[in-house]
Amino acid sequence: MNLAPPSHLSPAAAAYLLDPDVLDYPTDWTDPWDVHAIREVAHPLWSSMNDVLDFPYTVIDDIVAGVPCERIRGGESESADTVVLHLHGGMYCLGTPEIDRVFNAPLSRATGLDVVSVDYRLAPEHPFPAALDDTLAVWATLANAGRRLVVVGESAGGGLAAAAALRARDDGLTMAAALVLISPMLDLTGASDTYATLTAADPDYGTDPKILLGPARAYAGDTSLEHPLVSPLFADLVGLPPTLVHVGNREVLFGDSARFVQRARAAGCDVDMHVLDGGWHNSPMWFGIPEADRAINDIATFINKAVR
Repeated sequence: MNLAPPSHLSPAAAAYLLDPDVLDYPTDWTDPWDVHAIREVAHPLWSSMNDVLDFPYTVIDDIVAGVPCERIRGGESESADTVVLHLHGGMYCLGTPEIDRVFNAPLSRATGLDVVSVDYRLAPEHPFPAALDDTLAVWATLANAGRRLVVVGESAGGGLAAAAALRARDDGLTMAAALVLISPMLDLTGASDTYATLTAADPDYGTDPKILLGPARAYAGDTSLEHPLVSPLFADLVGLPPTLVHVGNREVLFGDSARFVQRARAAGCDVDMHVLDGGWHNSPMWFGIPEADRAINDIATFINKAVR
């Protein structure tokens, strides 16, 4: 039984905590047929969240370095030389750029920047490093064209964003101007204590927090879960750009964020951590809920400060 919502949350946020969108996930994430079946359910459901957007925005299908992408614009673009490179969530096995228009369009509107969302390859059909290779191909192409990047990812996309920044550093690519990690999966071994301590509080994964680790194993494939580009929490974090971590304190993944921030600061990185008290996984994606709208504004303020 989930804990009662705290009284300071808005009625809409409290309503989500009491009745979250929980799916029946496969037991074997290495079986492409089982994963395809959940994609058929999850992707239309998650994409339906875009219906709440109450302002005009444009979406352009694009191919960058051979990788499919969506370019989202939520208003007048104020900067042609800076773009947001976005990486969607979905536990590395699910998700498309379309599911996150509900976040990317408001973020574009708030920052005046185009958002390029990468439709990276998914596990189990394409295990590590396929998603990372796709991301770096897009990163390098945009950077070599003179674009300054802000890299944003949520959930698995947050872990992928951190890994991409680390590999860009090691490969000598132009570093991003800023990095935003929302409810990131950063330790795919599942070692964070909050997998146990927040089970009663997490509305999304509290009934079975280890469900996150099945797709993590499918994503890693034959690579160790402790590989620093699979689980960036184990990496040398020196040289990361200014970073914002946004997380809720009701997430079983909260420990990943707290540990990452501690290690990044110890490595000399400029890192902010915004914690939503009573917040759930990926809470900024719930456009129209006051806490989500404030989170988008906070993220936009961080980005605008970093790029201007």
